Amino acid sequence: MKNTDWHNQRTTPSRRPRRLEEVSSAEVGVPIAWVIIGALAGLLVIGLVGLGVINIIRKQSITPTPPTIPGLAPTQSIAAQTTPEQSAATPTIPPVVTLPPTPTPTPTSTPIPVAPDNLAPGGYAQVTGTEGAGVSLRAGPGTNNARLATAPEGAILLILDGPRDDENLDPYVWWFLRHPDGIEGWAVQDFLVPSLPPPNAQ
Repeated sequence: MKNTDWHNQRTTPSRRPRRLEEVSSAEVGVPIAWVIIGALAGLLVIGLVGLGVINIIRKQSITPTPPTIPGLAPTQSIAAQTTPEQSAATPTIPPVVTLPPTPTPTPTSTPIPVAPDNLAPGGYAQVTGTEGAGVSLRAGPGTNNARLATAPEGAILLILDGPRDDENLDPYVWWFLRHPDGIEGWAVQDFLVPSLPPPNAQ
C-alpha cells in the first residue's frame, strides 16, 4: 500500500502541470490568432478608406487642362476676362425722348402776275390784231418814216418811250419799242396791248 501511494503521489504532480500548460496554451493561442486577424482586417479597411478619400480629394482639386498646341498662345477663359465691374454692371434703358410735332408749313399762294392796264415806258407791249402780218417798226412816229423791221404777231417788245402823236397829224399814237433782235423803232398803238415780260426777259 505504501508503494502504491508513493507511486501515485509521484506520478500525480507530474501530470497536473502538463494539463495546465496544455489548457493554458490552448486558451492563450486562440485569442492571439483572432487579434492578428482583426488587426489585419482593420488595417485593410483603413487603407481602403484612405485610398477612397485620396481619390475624392484628387478629383476635386485637379482640373483637366487642355492640350497645348505648339505655336498657339493659351487663351484666358471668359470668366477670367470679365472684371467684377462688368459682371456687376446692369444694362440701363435710355429714356424715351418724345419730340414735339413739327408744324406743317401753310402753303402760301404765289400771286399770279397780272398784265398792266396801260402801256407805259419800262413796261412791255405785245403785238396783236395784225392778222399775222405783224407791226412795222419805223424810224419816226409817222407812216412817212422808213420801216426798220417788222415785229411778228404775238411778239413782246420793251417800251422805251411814248406815247407820241403822229407827225403827219394822222389819228395814230406811237410808241418807241425795242425788238427782241435789238432793233428799235416806232409802232402804232392800235396793234399793241399791255403785256407781262417775256419768259426770257432779264
